[in-house]
Amino acid sequence: MDNVEIHPLAWTADSETLIEAPPGFKWLAIEIASKTGAAVSGRPVWGSCDVRLDKRYKRIFHLGHGVPPNVAYLLEKNLGGKVERLDTDLYVLKAGGIEVYFIPVYYIPPPRLPLPQKGGKIYFPVPYRRIAEAVHRQTGFPMAREPITGCWVGEPPGNVAYVVATGLFYPLTLKLFYPESRVFQIDPFRGEVRDVEGDFARILKLKARAHVTEAKRVAVLLTTKPGQRQDEKARELAARGHTVVVLDEASPDYIDDLQFDLVINTACPRIGIDDLDRIKTPIINYYEYIHNRLDPRLAATLL
Repeated sequence: MDNVEIHPLAWTADSETLIEAPPGFKWLAIEIASKTGAAVSGRPVWGSCDVRLDKRYKRIFHLGHGVPPNVAYLLEKNLGGKVERLDTDLYVLKAGGIEVYFIPVYYIPPPRLPLPQKGGKIYFPVPYRRIAEAVHRQTGFPMAREPITGCWVGEPPGNVAYVVATGLFYPLTLKLFYPESRVFQIDPFRGEVRDVEGDFARILKLKARAHVTEAKRVAVLLTTKPGQRQDEKARELAARGHTVVVLDEASPDYIDDLQFDLVINTACPRIGIDDLDRIKTPIINYYEYIHNRLDPRLAATLL
């Protein structure tokens, strides 16, 4: 527990609590469960959109993810509940007699941080808030008020932006929404600041394939995940003669096994962005298809 900070609500778990956590925080869920009697979900969760109600538990604790407005809207719509903010990065969803708490987990800043030299705005996903705050204090650069997610950036960055995170998932989120900005990743654990322009260009090149595909057999992906599910979009595309495929997880192997010429994605927009070099089937996201153009902002948009 020396390397993370978690909201104290997590320790109120009991035998009627189910704890969900992404792969990087499964160990923390197990630690909490071992001391509180809670159960741990082995299901992979990649965002607050992945939450699943289980009537065998009165409370669900979902660790480490933010709840952006677009996901909150879909959770309320699909589950008939209400999302409320309780504290910084702490939310509760009340639906179907179950309370789902989205509990923040923060990495503790390492002793030495890589610091950018050129001025720009600092962004972060929930687990990196404390590190972003440390970078903000040491540089004096402005910091976004709210965290970003894989499908949400709430504040425009200006000419230069820095995203504090390990891996390219979150830095590329900001670049997709604001392609005109220069976006850098601050990796606090590898100790580097790097430009993501080359990675962004590679993604656009891979995405271009779907826009030149001559497709006869087209699938429409409709997810069962309540923070992503958009039945209206799927019905609209089905009315155009396309086949709706309902699924939970959309892995590259599963998508290729469907053997369609083109897949239109109405679920998490990152399905049509990440891992494109591992998927043979061309994938295009809903708004790209509707507007019939390659635009990273359309590709990253959920609602």
